[in-house]
Amino acid sequence: DLGTLFSIRVVGLSLACSYLSPQDSRPLCHWAVDRALHLRRPGGPPHVKLAVEWDSSVTERLFGSLQEERVQDADSVWRQQQAHQQPNCTLDECFQSYTKEEQLAQDDAWKCPHCQVLQQGVVKLSLWTLPDILIIHLKRFCQVGERRNKLSTLVKFPLSGLNMAPHVARRSTNSKAGPGPWSSWKQPICLPTTYPMDFLYDLYAVCNHHGSLQGGHYT
Repeated sequence: DLGTLFSIRVVGLSLACSYLSPQDSRPLCHWAVDRALHLRRPGGPPHVKLAVEWDSSVTERLFGSLQEERVQDADSVWRQQQAHQQPNCTLDECFQSYTKEEQLAQDDAWKCPHCQVLQQGVVKLSLWTLPDILIIHLKRFCQVGERRNKLSTLVKFPLSGLNMAPHVARRSTNSKAGPGPWSSWKQPICLPTTYPMDFLYDLYAVCNHHGSLQGGHYT
């Protein structure tokens, strides 16, 4: 009698109540499996992790001395994890996407004031000046066909030292402001080689929306 060759354990539960019986005709029909299905991470697929614990003495008598082999996950496992992973980005990536150059279509051709010829130009948004207190409003919904969906992208932001200098319009020292009486805060900024503290921001507060398009609340 070789005894029990291996034991099946549900990963994530206490050892006292996580073992399944391999002799059962339906070993997965167990309350421990049902409980494990509810322990998934937010956004992850329902799944159960099982560990097969072999009796080393019985295994050696059956198969002899075997070298352990590491089992590689299949590509489908990685694709499944990526499909259920919550999308995320950084706040700096949001600014990069907002201020990146955009090639205008031929229908939106721009007439050059010098040669008077329609040109397929490039448009780029930049910040002219920076305020003392910077308030950033992130888009919460997106248009999909005729519906608006709540965005679930996790935006990562620094608690201190947010550098806004890369997103400020660069002007030469001899550039002139446009015609008309411009106030001092509307004058173009000349970026130095080293960024001053005026371009750095520390986090003061965050307002987060919980809910859907039909309702919700702010915290």
